[in-house]
Amino acid sequence: MAYFDAASAAPLHPVAQQALQASLSEGWADPARLYKEGRRARLLLDAAREAAAEAVGCRPDELSFTSSGTRAVHTGIAGALAGRRRAGRHLIVSAVEHSSVLHSAEAHEAEGGTVTQVPVDRAGRVAAASFGQALRPDTALACLQSANHEVGTEQPVAEVAEVCRAAGVPLLVDAAQSLGWGPVDGDWSLLAASAHKWGGPSGAGLLVVRKGVRFAVRGPVDERESGRAAGFENI
Repeated sequence: MAYFDAASAAPLHPVAQQALQASLSEGWADPARLYKEGRRARLLLDAAREAAAEAVGCRPDELSFTSSGTRAVHTGIAGALAGRRRAGRHLIVSAVEHSSVLHSAEAHEAEGGTVTQVPVDRAGRVAAASFGQALRPDTALACLQSANHEVGTEQPVAEVAEVCRAAGVPLLVDAAQSLGWGPVDGDWSLLAASAHKWGGPSGAGLLVVRKGVRFAVRGPVDERESGRAAGFENI
């Protein structure tokens, strides 16, 4: 029987299955410990981070693993907004973002922030000029998906990132739907994605925060994953 819902989840890739099996047998210990089992787990975790960073096109120390792509989006938006609170409380999103982005926008509004939704054309595509028109002096963050999860439209991320960069506003990219096919172009500031979209295991997301981007973790800060994903790492 054919499977047609890879936009939601793709079958586990054979290489990912091998890596997952290795993590279960060799990576069960605490990677923060210095004894042999802990160092073995740390090697697996570091190798996974380096491989993911290479796929994204970022530095390994800019990438944190999260429990899901949704968690990466929530953490990324909340942290970026908190880090730039002095700049303002205005958030820009496109009208066709994933529900995780739209839910974060709703929560931001409920806390007193303001949100602008940028419209799309008949093909579901935003225009970089529309993002530019939505920018305000108090804009703290802009969000744009790299590709739509329902109709497949690719968004002009590089163009929007250039507009945002010129205004001094960071751009968060939800790359869950495209990262399996290659890095996201453009000078974006933050990126979120989820492994199960391209053949990785479920329960594994990633959040990238470029060096120099103002970011403040919301809630209690944990010593793991740069403080951006609390709790024991899922090797």
